Amino acid sequence: MESTSLGNAALPLAEDHYIPRGRNELHKIFDNHFTDFCEQYDEKYAAKYGMFRLDRIQQVGEQFSTCGDYLQGIVRIRCTNPECGHDYFRPFSCKGFYLCPSCSQKRTLLFAEHLTNEVLLNLPHRQFVFTLPKALRPFFRHDRRLFPDVSRLIYSIIREFYTEAAGRELHTALIVAHQTFGDILRWNPHFHAIVLEGGFDSEGTFFYLPFWSLKNMTELFRRRIFKLFLEKKLINESFAHNMLSWKHSGFSIDNSVRILDGEAQESLAEYISRPPISLKKIHYEPVNEHVLFHTRYNEYFKENLHMFEAADFLAELTQHIPPKGVQLIRRYGLYSSRIKGNWKKIPEVAERAPPGWKVQHGISVQICDAENLEPLSEADSAEERVYKKAWARLLSRVYEIDPFICPRCGSEMKVMAIIMKPQEIKRILHHLVKQGRPPPGIDLETLN
Repeated sequence: MESTSLGNAALPLAEDHYIPRGRNELHKIFDNHFTDFCEQYDEKYAAKYGMFRLDRIQQVGEQFSTCGDYLQGIVRIRCTNPECGHDYFRPFSCKGFYLCPSCSQKRTLLFAEHLTNEVLLNLPHRQFVFTLPKALRPFFRHDRRLFPDVSRLIYSIIREFYTEAAGRELHTALIVAHQTFGDILRWNPHFHAIVLEGGFDSEGTFFYLPFWSLKNMTELFRRRIFKLFLEKKLINESFAHNMLSWKHSGFSIDNSVRILDGEAQESLAEYISRPPISLKKIHYEPVNEHVLFHTRYNEYFKENLHMFEAADFLAELTQHIPPKGVQLIRRYGLYSSRIKGNWKKIPEVAERAPPGWKVQHGISVQICDAENLEPLSEADSAEERVYKKAWARLLSRVYEIDPFICPRCGSEMKVMAIIMKPQEIKRILHHLVKQGRPPPGIDLETLN
């Protein structure tokens, strides 16, 4: 078995020990083709994928290109047991979302945990998926402001239905996430909503209001979308009337997934916040400059394997990078930041709040595993502990290991040093290579 200590004697490591990640297939594609793709963008791709987007694409792409690059900076993590001394080096991450599968996974898991433990009320919820006809999808590519407009439209439809059904105004809650990607990275804007099945009236009574039929709701959604597009002068009356005459409208709403427990909440939260790309689906052939995209058999494309030219693959992938500052997930009603900040003043809501929110606001939680609670020291606040352990907790959930538990002796591991100087980094990496244990993903040519 290998040893990863710089100086101490070798001892066997656990088979499932943490291996710091390095560069991956997507990095290789960017390293070899991103510059050429950017040079071709305005002439070859801008008309289809969007004008004036190159600066944003370059910003995100260059940030991703540094992720996992040891020469950009490393952290040394070492076992606190002086008789052990096991250590490893971890490169910095880009903390990006749109391109980086590793950083996206951490963000997705953290979001799901936050939603389940601090946001979603202990009441029935259901997932809704809103899709649009192909004729309208290109408008979203060239005007990304349509996404928040449609998100608000979805909330208004749900709220109005509840008010009509209950015969009184109800306060409900909604989380809407828009995604731009379909299978094989094609442009397919659609909306996922986590919907509270009902709402509270002014006296604090909760009305449970399930949806029995979506036919009328789909028709209302269709007509509201056309009204929005007409108001924005994106289409004319003739275009709208023509589409309204279609036998198959292309609009659809699905609400077949009901969310009954915390596990279902977390799984759905991960799904609606996932990134457009998974490393499991791509294979790069550098000799032919091709990218193979593997997926389940697709009825529309009639294939389960699609081959891209490398530059075309980058065009398909980067079209899903939103403009800077654009929110992908929005919260409405009781889940909006403004109202959620006042939950403590709304007893009927606070009573049904999730455990994490109750703990933050000093409200007792009935179900609690006291044996697993750990006391806080005066110098270690709850917020600091949450963020300090976030990376370890997320990795533990993804890989079923804990990177801050020593695989050799089981003691705690701590960050010992942050190294930024390139020459010092190269010296350390040369030493590791000489010992026959180069860090994963390291390009040995970069050390010359």
